[in-house]
Amino acid sequence: MNDLKIIVFLSDHWLMISGTATALLMSLVAYTVSHALLNVRTSQATVAWTVGLISLPVIALPLYWVLARNKFHGYREVIREVESRQLNSALSIQTELRTESYTRCTSQNSVIEQVADVMDTPLSDATACDLLIDGEAFFRCLFTEIAKATEYIYLEFFIFRDDELGNQLAQCLIERAQSGVKVRMIYDEVGCIRLSYSYLQRLTEAGVEVHPFNTRQGWFNRFQINFRNHRKLVVIDGKTAIIGGLNIGTEYLGSANEAPRWRDTGIKVTGPVTRKVQAIFAGDYFWAARETLPEANWKSTDHPKAGLKQNSSEDRNSICCATGPADLRPRASMMYCSLANSAKSRLWISTPYLVPDEASIVALHMAKARGVDVRLLIPDRADHLLVYLAGFHYENEFTEASIPVYRYHSGFMHQKCILVDDQLAMIGSTNLDNRSLHLNFEIMIGLSDPELVSQVEAMLKDDFSLASQQSDKKLRWWYERLGTAVARLTSPIL
Repeated sequence: MNDLKIIVFLSDHWLMISGTATALLMSLVAYTVSHALLNVRTSQATVAWTVGLISLPVIALPLYWVLARNKFHGYREVIREVESRQLNSALSIQTELRTESYTRCTSQNSVIEQVADVMDTPLSDATACDLLIDGEAFFRCLFTEIAKATEYIYLEFFIFRDDELGNQLAQCLIERAQSGVKVRMIYDEVGCIRLSYSYLQRLTEAGVEVHPFNTRQGWFNRFQINFRNHRKLVVIDGKTAIIGGLNIGTEYLGSANEAPRWRDTGIKVTGPVTRKVQAIFAGDYFWAARETLPEANWKSTDHPKAGLKQNSSEDRNSICCATGPADLRPRASMMYCSLANSAKSRLWISTPYLVPDEASIVALHMAKARGVDVRLLIPDRADHLLVYLAGFHYENEFTEASIPVYRYHSGFMHQKCILVDDQLAMIGSTNLDNRSLHLNFEIMIGLSDPELVSQVEAMLKDDFSLASQQSDKKLRWWYERLGTAVARLTSPIL
């Protein structure tokens, strides 16, 4: 009987209900279109969203509020909130990570100094650094350093797996926590969507402070599900830091299910630069847990190198670039552009995903026009189909401009590595794709240490020897070309 009354009511008032719903929908469309005009990053994307919102509002409205946003709200506000309560901790973060914007702070005589000024970040010293090639070296170093911890351990990874390697890490962290070491851990909710609750509960019950990064904090941020914390970093006692492209899972060691080899790279550093990595973790931890790090050591215990003046350019041989959608400027894109613009003889880039933005494309073209040896190294196999298809478009564009794109055949190439001239090597988590450039929180560390630069050069030469150019590879079938074209349209969110 009640169902019948509802049907009668709807039939009697259908015109009023449909008219009200239509008016509400059009109001939402009008507001969303105005929001797109004011906030979408590129004019092409603004036109695309506007056409979609007007022609297919029911589909385009939810997609816009989930996928179109490229600014992460609330992060800087939380830092200011913490600053009001914990002035010393917040000032330590700002001192480690920021110099005054639009102010020249170096002589700009070297590549690393030019990048530091563009990124508004201070130079620092790395007392020692170790290149970690592939998973075996990375995880051996990780477990060794965790076992040495006496005060605190900070971990932040995009992915944690509840597998053999993940459980080995969990056991190491539990042992350290039970021995009195403070252990804090951040994970990305999307990257760890398959991570079991029991894994997190086991860590928490053992005294490990575990927090999701949680991009959707606050009502206004409810739809911030398109952003990711893609950083991979570890800090031990404020003295040692490990970063790179590897997450926590057995596939990063290489397995038959994923690839015959998982090609990746990390780096371990000690010295003052470690405090900069620690500052990045501290900012993320403020956001995730609304807590400071009272045990964190921000004081330098390092002595100037013998024979060098303190604060000399030789002493400041490292840079830590933290980028993300909370930045006021597109700093990840600026980082790639500054590297390309400062290169004089060589610019080698290894990235698993090739979906660059327009600024990066132009910068690479300009470097090539100046006679720089520009090379790109990408995987020959796909782990994300849309990204893989979109990459064909950019590969063809670069190849036509005589910028060689090499496809790695000996497993899956996942490393994020940049080599500039004989001066600078950068390693971290930032891919050359729109997602890393504009939607993800990322970290890269650069070092001008001659020995490390030489090691990275040898490493990349080995990688290039296991790769080949695909300049003669054409998309023969119409559906292949159509798939590539459609995938390219989604590049702003890839």
